[in-house]
Amino acid sequence: MAKTRSSLKLNRPLKDGSKPVKSKLKHDMAPKHRGQTFSTGTHSLNPDRKREGPHQRSRATIKRLLMYKNSKPTRDKNGKIIKAAPYQDRLPSGTVARVEPHRKWFGNTRVIGQEQLQTFQANMGKVIKDPFQVVMKQTKLPVTLLQEKSKQQRVHILDTESFEYTFGKKSLRKKPNLAVNDLESMVANISERTSKYTKDKDRDIYDRDADRARFENTNPLFRAGQSNRVWGELYKVIDSSDVVVEVVDARNPEGTRCKHVEEFLRREKPHKHLILVINKVDLVPTWVTKMWLNRFSKELPTVAFHASIQHSFGKGSLINLLRQFQSLHKDKPQISVGFVGYPNAGKSSIVNTLRSKKVCKSAPIAGETKVWQYVMLMRRIYLIDCPGVVYPQGDSETEIILKGVVRVENVKDPENHIQSVLDKVKKEHLCKHYGLTDFNGVDDFLEKIAKKTGRLLKGGEPDYGTVSKMVLNDFQRGKLPYFVLPSDYVQNEKVLRNEEDEKPINEVEEENYTAEEEDNDEVVDEEDNEIVDEEDNADEEDVEMAENDDDALSTCSGLSDVSGVSDLA
Repeated sequence: MAKTRSSLKLNRPLKDGSKPVKSKLKHDMAPKHRGQTFSTGTHSLNPDRKREGPHQRSRATIKRLLMYKNSKPTRDKNGKIIKAAPYQDRLPSGTVARVEPHRKWFGNTRVIGQEQLQTFQANMGKVIKDPFQVVMKQTKLPVTLLQEKSKQQRVHILDTESFEYTFGKKSLRKKPNLAVNDLESMVANISERTSKYTKDKDRDIYDRDADRARFENTNPLFRAGQSNRVWGELYKVIDSSDVVVEVVDARNPEGTRCKHVEEFLRREKPHKHLILVINKVDLVPTWVTKMWLNRFSKELPTVAFHASIQHSFGKGSLINLLRQFQSLHKDKPQISVGFVGYPNAGKSSIVNTLRSKKVCKSAPIAGETKVWQYVMLMRRIYLIDCPGVVYPQGDSETEIILKGVVRVENVKDPENHIQSVLDKVKKEHLCKHYGLTDFNGVDDFLEKIAKKTGRLLKGGEPDYGTVSKMVLNDFQRGKLPYFVLPSDYVQNEKVLRNEEDEKPINEVEEENYTAEEEDNDEVVDEEDNEIVDEEDNADEEDVEMAENDDDALSTCSGLSDVSGVSDLA
């Protein structure tokens, strides 16, 4: 028979002799063919439909809605489950599950040799230590097995020799494991250890930290920046930031570094980027800034900066660096940049400089920023201002004051700290600033300033307290020139300087600008200062970001490029 019985029934003429009319309507949700498993309907709850417009539901959204709708099983009138809820049906007893008889189930999925693993580990270490390279894709290999920590190493003696198989009825050991075999070897071992014994290296009777001098500040004023509230703000900023910017003072960069924060980021947050900004470069000579840049660039990406809304330095370099970090994180809609550092280091001033207006409260005194603050630089870059934090390092009260951690008006007996100012600042600079011809000692210095400025008490006695606070304020605010050199500067480094190197770096750069460079700087500033308030500006910025993606990625290297192993992906 050419046709089946069902087809003959469909083609039979009706009672009136007319041919049957076939319905052209089809169920949209049903599959076209019997063996087809995907329905081609356009229902809004069909996860297999073609998505034609951007406003239609995605496949994941439809599946989630179906999960809400079909979360309960279907029951009959007696309460028996006819159709189980999704992921709640049970296989009947005796169901046999077949596994494809393929050799891939019995072979190794990822194999790597010892030489390749060592090459990978060596190249990986070079990339991590290089401040100008970023690991783009992490490997799936168990690299953590190669990074053993000595503090976590212990002898798993119960895993190798349990108590039951050592001393119990099921003991397998014939004799105890001893370091010596006989009495003579034990005596020789004891005599050798006795001859090598030194009392100074005995940890049981010698405390290494006992000889160290410690400074304890009983005054709560000198514990500024160490409270739990400030450290809580710091950790909130670190957790919310993709890039952490550490701001240091150019006059004393090593003394204002937060080594504790750097170690915390390397140990607990290795996925976050850390960069260093040397602020207040207008207060030190150019050769000092260059020297610190060369030293810090070996550890971290470093930028020299002068915070000023009208006449800034390093603004374009810092914004371009943040744009490169944003290009590295294309999977995120925006990145957050947190600014951390000592009090009075200039964190809020840098944020105001990047925005070209005063968006954060700033002042030349410590502790002006109380809580963290979110500021939008561009549509894809957000800035987070953080209060200044200080990790206790055993600094004396004078060192804490000269670093700008505390406010001078709250210091008692400020004249006790003037001698350190005279030691750090050259005599000719002090005489030039205060209009003095000469002075001998602290008392003579304060007395002459008091008479010159009219800071006198009853009977013509000089007001040492007020004058001392004035000198300390001038020192903190950069009116008295001074800078700190590295401890090994004299032995290992010789810098050939000229007249231009004695000027601040921002003044040298301004004098060297030509007319063509000024035009280029205006163009760069216009691009860097654009703050996105409308969608049109945001789209233009996205185009610029896409153009700069190639340049940003060219300075970074993925793991497969440097590992030396081609099959790590």
